[in-house]
Amino acid sequence: MSWLKKVKNKMINSNNRFVKNIGLSLSKLHNNFVRSRFYYFIKTKPWLSDKKYIEKVYKKVFGVKPDLENPKNFNEKNNWRKLYERNDNYTLMVDKYKLKQIVKEKCGENHIIPLIGVWNDPGEIDFSSLPDKFVLKANHAGGVIVCRSHKTFDKKSAIKELKNIQKKNYYFNCREWPYKNVEKKIICEKYVGENLIDFKNYCFGGKLLYTFVWKNKSKKDGRKPNAYFCGAYDREWVKTTIDINYPSENENIPKPENYQKMVDIAERLSKDIPFVRVDCYVIDGEIFVGEMTFFPWGGFQKFNGEYWNNYLGNLLCLPLDK
Repeated sequence: MSWLKKVKNKMINSNNRFVKNIGLSLSKLHNNFVRSRFYYFIKTKPWLSDKKYIEKVYKKVFGVKPDLENPKNFNEKNNWRKLYERNDNYTLMVDKYKLKQIVKEKCGENHIIPLIGVWNDPGEIDFSSLPDKFVLKANHAGGVIVCRSHKTFDKKSAIKELKNIQKKNYYFNCREWPYKNVEKKIICEKYVGENLIDFKNYCFGGKLLYTFVWKNKSKKDGRKPNAYFCGAYDREWVKTTIDINYPSENENIPKPENYQKMVDIAERLSKDIPFVRVDCYVIDGEIFVGEMTFFPWGGFQKFNGEYWNNYLGNLLCLPLDK
């Protein structure tokens, strides 16, 4: 529907007020539609088996059918894992609420962003009890809602957005089974700043081999920031030629002073796991764990060229038993 998007944007940018207003109305209708449960149902096709859905999406993204019986590259192997590798602990690790306890036990409490509150229903939130600045997020999905001040924060809009997120099972997006049985909650974390650098640590068999660095640019409305890929570094902090098909900035990121501590934390959390990505932030000189991801981009990470897709695939050793 790219043609419809182009028409809508052209109308919104029109100098004619009547045309502009129609474009804005169409944009609002479109946004409401794509957030609806009906659209989510059609998009995720829950009537298809996991294997058929994965094959369908993989071919749409990469133009070829995946070899799920004899997987070789990074994406094929991660999609194989979605189908056949089962570990109940993975469900705890992708749960942003329960992950805090795991990090606390394995690495220490000073490596989790302080929790202010947790609720089963967004309608239960008592905003008057929260500090002037805070961050809200769902424990089972991506995205954040940042409150920079109670005076300007739209509570009704935030509750509506969080309720909409809770209606959806993130598992259906890419059939990432660890999300299927996450007990949905809304958590509130301490505000620790914005425009943070995200260090996404790729760990193979419990060893951190590469760190993909992303810079976040906050939005005025406090919603999920725009992220830009700034390159990937090996564990000696030598920048690699890894190139992925996402918004990028050719920028050299200095090695964090406490990078070895980050390596230690990531390797403790990834022990005995074929592959997992441990996302960290460096705030006031301390390492904080943001989340753990078993299948980057749902198993459909787009590399520019196949070299690194194949290379990382060779590093990922699959368990012998399905």
